[in-house]
Amino acid sequence: MTSVVGGGEWRRLVAALARADSVVVVGHVNPDPDALGSALALALGLRGAGCAQVQVTFDAEPFAVPRALRWLPGASDLIVAPEQVLAHPDCLVAVDCAAPDRLGRLLEVAGRAGVFAVLDHHRSNPGFGDIEVVASDAPATGVLVARLLDDLGCPRTPDIATNLYAAISSDTGSFRFPATTAQTHGLAAELHRSGIDHSAIATELFASRPIAVARLAGQMMVDAQYEETALHGAGLLIGIVSRADRADLGVSFDEVESLVTDLAAIGDADTAVLLKEDDDGGWRVSARSKGAVDLGSFAASRGGGGHTQAAGYAAAGDAEVISADLLHGLEGFMADR
Repeated sequence: MTSVVGGGEWRRLVAALARADSVVVVGHVNPDPDALGSALALALGLRGAGCAQVQVTFDAEPFAVPRALRWLPGASDLIVAPEQVLAHPDCLVAVDCAAPDRLGRLLEVAGRAGVFAVLDHHRSNPGFGDIEVVASDAPATGVLVARLLDDLGCPRTPDIATNLYAAISSDTGSFRFPATTAQTHGLAAELHRSGIDHSAIATELFASRPIAVARLAGQMMVDAQYEETALHGAGLLIGIVSRADRADLGVSFDEVESLVTDLAAIGDADTAVLLKEDDDGGWRVSARSKGAVDLGSFAASRGGGGHTQAAGYAAAGDAEVISADLLHGLEGFMADR
């Protein structure tokens, strides 16, 4: 693990949480399993250690816990809407948030907290808190939370371990991605010994897709744009899901993110990109690469961020224009490297 874990900022974070009587843990907008699992694991640990007030939140409009993540332990009693959070918490911790805008409305609350801390693993994170712990070699923010809870002396209960395992297994693609290390597998083994049901977690994460989402995935794949010669011949696959597509099948915006995994599983293209339209007409671009493109740097050039092989950014306008800009932008980005 990178030297920031155990370093000066890390020790400041441990000390701030150890003395806090009120803590708000914030995941990024429209959270994924790493963001929400990490946030809930940290909150459960702090509550178990005696912290008087602990809340978990994130920004979403309208606010709702993603349907696919409501099973996570603590989700039913720890998560509150942004307007319900403590006005002046002793400490606010942003977990898995790669940039300030990923906090949405919670950025204002962060400014009122006694201490505003950032705990993240995205290489593109510029650092934006009073305390900044960004470990870009960590395969998931859940790995950092596991270490943080150990340093705080918080017992690893089955509920905490379940959240951590969900966070880590999700962000490593079920331990398939290159950032997965022997240490990652070692932590997974420790979580097994903590009493989790790893099979049930894997089913929830990877084998519980509603039929409506599966049908939407099928439609998206049929219409996907395949650029065989793009990216110096590595190949590019672009899928598009409009809000009209979702409305026809009754699929929510947060349920669409998993479709980029379907695109990325196609062996004919190195890079897969999903364009998904939200309920307000804005677009979110999610990209995955097998190694030909530094997606984190490319996304940063578009105002987003992420990892080398998984990144995203927001876009506005017509889907065809966004697709054309993406294709030309990636080609030019590679040419400049």
